[in-house]
Amino acid sequence: MDYTNIDELINDFQLMIDDTSYDKDAQIYQLRLLALQGLRELTFDVEQVVRTQQEVVTSNLAISLPGGFVKLLRIGFKNSNNEFVPLGYKSNLSLDSTVASQVNDDLYDENNPYYHVDLGKKFGIGGGQNTLGYYRINRNDNAINLSSELAGKTLFMEYISDGTSLSSPQNHIISLSFNNGIEDEATFRIPSPTSSTSYNTFSVKVSTEVPAVLTNKTLWLKSTDGTTTVAKKFKELINNGHPDYGITPFNTILTASNVSGSRIVTLTYNDRSAQSSYGVGTNYELDVYQNNVINKEIELIQQGSAARQPRVHKFCEEALRSYIYYKYIQRKRGIPANEKQAAKRAYFNEKRLARARMMNFSKETAMQVSRKAFKQSPKL
Repeated sequence: MDYTNIDELINDFQLMIDDTSYDKDAQIYQLRLLALQGLRELTFDVEQVVRTQQEVVTSNLAISLPGGFVKLLRIGFKNSNNEFVPLGYKSNLSLDSTVASQVNDDLYDENNPYYHVDLGKKFGIGGGQNTLGYYRINRNDNAINLSSELAGKTLFMEYISDGTSLSSPQNHIISLSFNNGIEDEATFRIPSPTSSTSYNTFSVKVSTEVPAVLTNKTLWLKSTDGTTTVAKKFKELINNGHPDYGITPFNTILTASNVSGSRIVTLTYNDRSAQSSYGVGTNYELDVYQNNVINKEIELIQQGSAARQPRVHKFCEEALRSYIYYKYIQRKRGIPANEKQAAKRAYFNEKRLARARMMNFSKETAMQVSRKAFKQSPKL
């Protein structure tokens, strides 16, 4: 492992304390506080811990900032080549999506001075427009507000963490793409929201009349329903059950989202400390498309993971020990000034060494960067 748990480091630090140590009276809670403060300092200056998170945008057009958030690096989508495609930042984006619009900003309003009647386009709005969508950080509500075209979509963000907080457990997220012409009595399965080793089976009932047996796992369709209607009805089944018949959702841990006009439904397993990938890339002992209910295998969007305790990289261990000792004796009376100065020098020296060890910039990297603008044969 590249990292050491903070509790292990504190235990090791205590083992080195004896009757001749200036920090012999240090209490465990003091050492832990100093360790977390030191970890935060080293995270900002040395480690630069970058964490990632995926979120599904709900109807309120906002996603919450993760625990330990310090600075947003980028937010956007992943494309088919596993490359990052960023959103645009818009400073005049509203921080409250519930406020009703009072001004019409129709791009196709013929009274608009920038509207060209013959071409049906608006000119003079400036360049740099982002067609994917926009975001704005709302620190008052600890959220990121988003433009309306992002509703129901899955966003990927990278951010700098303070390194001291528990890493939040990641929700397990999968997606299903529904097929056309689903047959009556067909069944399909999804991973269970309460177990990492089992699944839940849903049945399809195609009928214009109310099915004789209607449960919170019955997808009630009509023969004329297309793929987008099927996806919408499955989303409503997961989120609401069959409210007109007094049937509640089968589990509130599971929530579903669907972009209007799309056959894809995204399922989020909320508040799960961990989820296995059970059911992703497997056929549940059925055919690969689950009796033709879906048109491709269940896709894993985000693997669920458990919360993680604060930890420090092994390159920074000695720097953190030096920080704890230096900060503990810094304002203590009766400790010689030269001991305090020695502790301070030791900390900054260890911090410098840790920074040098963490850097991975090399001669080869410099040469590669310098040649990116030139199309020539490689030099080995």
